[in-house]
Amino acid sequence: MEKLKISIITVVKNGMPYLSEAISSFDSQTYINKEHIIVYSKSEDQTENFLLSLKNKKIIKDEKSNNKFGSLNLAIKNCSGEYIGVLHADDFFYDKETLSEIADFIIKEKSDVIYGNIKFCSKINKNKIKRVWKSSSYKKSKLKYGWMPPHTSIFAKREVLFNNNYSENFPISGDYDFILKIFLNEKYKFSFFDKYIIIMRTGGDSTKLSLFFRKLKQDLVISKKYFNNYILCIILKILRKINQFF
Repeated sequence: MEKLKISIITVVKNGMPYLSEAISSFDSQTYINKEHIIVYSKSEDQTENFLLSLKNKKIIKDEKSNNKFGSLNLAIKNCSGEYIGVLHADDFFYDKETLSEIADFIIKEKSDVIYGNIKFCSKINKNKIKRVWKSSSYKKSKLKYGWMPPHTSIFAKREVLFNNNYSENFPISGDYDFILKIFLNEKYKFSFFDKYIIIMRTGGDSTKLSLFFRKLKQDLVISKKYFNNYILCIILKILRKINQFF
C-alpha cells in the first residue's frame, strides 16, 4: 500500500538568499510521496525571479492576503496531501529522513496532529546552534500554563487545517492563536514525535527582540480569548523559553 501523501508549505517574501536551501532541503528528502506548495508575496529582492525559474513546483503568487498567515491559508487550500506541514523560507529539515520518519509515525499513531522538536541556528552559520526547543507529551491543561509545541514541528490532517484557518488579525502571533484553537479541541488526537524535525534560522518575526513588545501585546490578546488566567499564561510562556538557551 502506498504511504500517505505529505504536503509541505513554504510562504515567502524577500526570501533570498536562504530560500534556495529550504527548497533543496525539501527536494533531498528520501520520502517520495510528497508535494511542495510555495506561496510568495511581492518582494524587493530576487525571490520572484528565482521561483519562476524552478520546475516541478506548485508556485502561487498571493496578491490579496494581509500577511503570511493569509498566505498560509491560501497554500492550505491548494494542498492535496493527507497531512500538511510548514517549512519557512529560511529553515531546513533536520535530515534527509525526516519526512519518512514522520510518515511512519503518523501511520503508527493514527493521530490527527503530530508535533516534535526543533533547533535554532545562527542566521549566517547554520552549524552554530543557539537554541533547542524540546517539546513534551500532550496534555490539554498545560496550554493554560504557557506550554505550546513548536509551530514548525506540527503536521496535521488536511481536514483539521481546512476547518481551522489562521487568523490574519495577529501578524506576528498568528501561529500561537492557531495552535491554541487546534490543541484545545478535544475531538482531535495529538501525538508527540520525540525527534528533531526542523532547524530554524534566528531572525524571524517571532524571535526578533525589536518586535518583542508587539508580539507580547498580541500574545496577551490571544491568550485572553481562551483563558481566564491569560496574564499568568503569557508570563509562563516566556519563562518556558529560558531553558531553550541552555
